[in-house]
Amino acid sequence: MVQTVLNIVMSSLLTTLSMPGYLFGGIVFFSLIPLFFALEKKGPILSAIVAFLYFFTFSFVNFHYLINTLTTGLPELFGRFNATAGFLVFILFCILEALPFLLFGFLYGLWTEKVRFRVLEPIFVASLYVISDYLRGIGELGFTGGRLSDALYNFKGLLQLLPFTGTLGLVFLIVIVNYEGYKLLRANKNNYVFFLALIALVLFVNGTIESFIPKTVGVKPIILAQTNMPQKVKYSYDSNTIADYLIKNFSNSPDLLTIFPEGVFPGTDIRNSDIEKRLLESFKNRTLVIGFPTLVGNDAFNSAVIYSDGAFFDKYDKVQLFPFVENLPYKEIFGRLSFLRGMYYFSPGELKVFDIKGYGKVGFQICFESFFPYISRRLSKDAGFLVVITNDGWYNSKIPLIQHFTQAIFRAVETHRTVVQVSNTGISGVVDEYGNFFALPENQTTWSIFYVKSNNDVTFYAKYGDYMVIISLILTIIVGLTAKKRRTIFD
Repeated sequence: MVQTVLNIVMSSLLTTLSMPGYLFGGIVFFSLIPLFFALEKKGPILSAIVAFLYFFTFSFVNFHYLINTLTTGLPELFGRFNATAGFLVFILFCILEALPFLLFGFLYGLWTEKVRFRVLEPIFVASLYVISDYLRGIGELGFTGGRLSDALYNFKGLLQLLPFTGTLGLVFLIVIVNYEGYKLLRANKNNYVFFLALIALVLFVNGTIESFIPKTVGVKPIILAQTNMPQKVKYSYDSNTIADYLIKNFSNSPDLLTIFPEGVFPGTDIRNSDIEKRLLESFKNRTLVIGFPTLVGNDAFNSAVIYSDGAFFDKYDKVQLFPFVENLPYKEIFGRLSFLRGMYYFSPGELKVFDIKGYGKVGFQICFESFFPYISRRLSKDAGFLVVITNDGWYNSKIPLIQHFTQAIFRAVETHRTVVQVSNTGISGVVDEYGNFFALPENQTTWSIFYVKSNNDVTFYAKYGDYMVIISLILTIIVGLTAKKRRTIFD
């Protein structure tokens, strides 16, 4: 039992160390091996518990930066709950993230040792992992952060799989490499040499492909305006003071498409106000995108508002709202957690693309929407490039800033679109269709000109989506039907 617990903890820690912002992404190619040792001869019930504990521990460690946000940041700004309640919400988050891995562990323990053909074993295990990982990304509580594929954000050679398979294709590959490493070491500990050779081969393939990847340069100039306004300051300033700050620091930039972050005015709909008039006077000869809440009747929206030539043009309203803070999911179950609400409970908007003068069709996303591939997939079918505006000022750690920006890299390569991210106190930059990225200096109030490229091609993944889940489900059923007979599920 002690060895099992140690293997669970080791696997969780190694997977965390492979994530963006920690140590080295290549660790992900062997981070699951201790987990497979922990799952040995456990049967489906114990295997389910082991897999759940693995992902719970991984989520707890990898997303530890949320503890400070939930116990200090949100309570200080909104004052509706204390640190203890915030910590309990974090534990609930980790539990919800780990729940799908009960399925992974159960089916692993039920069938893995009964797989009839050796060649199907790694495929079966990879399929189970893909299905479980996909499940935690759906629904009102869905989240895709912490996928094994996140570790490979700067492995540009391997990223070229994304236009065909999406990130779940990388997850499939990573699990296969891990399982084969486990089988080699299980047969003979001296086989680590062969396993290292396998990892070296994967890295060689990555490097070879990367050497042929071009760095594309766009032709359309835009301005990224990074406001760098800490949360405590932004929420304490009145809207006129914020407007003064924007005019002072950004109105001297050229008259190009200028993009500001999410929630620049955190609690105020400035439309039809003197503040809006002041901003439009200062930025009247350009297209301006700026984030603030918009109120329509009894509904509030988290919006990216677009102005063109000194007048309101249109707005994008966030579709995928952050659970508990921006909306209350499954009210019958979680109604008592309404105290987590931020400034408003928002209503979801609709996905749409905007025809921006001089730039063509552009798709917008707000904040953690970049974690959800389905949004960028749908937008890319009509948009020439994509823009993400976000407010990452909730964190005192650099890790979440990196983990958020890496999502822009995945979305760019998946869709073969330039992706622009503009953040407050985070990472702002541009990613090209191959995963090359160029960023502003972090945590500075600054603007800079970047160049974007429009693309109209629709990738295989953008067209067909997460078909890897269907393939994984079919493979799982085939393995189950061809598995050796079991007397009971406890065999």
